[in-house]
Amino acid sequence: MIILLGFSSAFFNNNLEDGFVYLKDIDDSIVVDLKYYSSNNFIGKKINGYNANKCFVTKAAALALKHVQADLAHFGYGIKIFDAYRPQTSVDHFVKWARNNDRKMKKIHYPDVKKRNLFKEGYIASKSGHSRGSTIDLTIIDKKTGI
Repeated sequence: MIILLGFSSAFFNNNLEDGFVYLKDIDDSIVVDLKYYSSNNFIGKKINGYNANKCFVTKAAALALKHVQADLAHFGYGIKIFDAYRPQTSVDHFVKWARNNDRKMKKIHYPDVKKRNLFKEGYIASKSGHSRGSTIDLTIIDKKTGI
């Protein structure tokens, strides 16, 4: 019988690139709600490459978020993350979608922008800063309400 004690899940994360960590292993009090893992986004369906509601980022970004989370906690607030590392397959999904006629989420997510202008106005790009692992979309929430 083999018993493993005292190992965090980070010990088993051999599939992450060097320098990347799962945010929960650095600070599990940060709320993660990856919008591209759900249909609650500008495309209206789960995005290719988002296989779980797990946030991984560079270790430096995770440590910075942990520091901010600790500072916010003094005031009853916290961080909620909507997007972090984004694989190129996801970026490619955005690009493909931007070139089709699907506008079902326009009224909710981009009512004042013409879909044909999403590239020109910088909303979508064929290469994303998120793919480097330190670009994070987040908000500040009230820890009591989660809002």
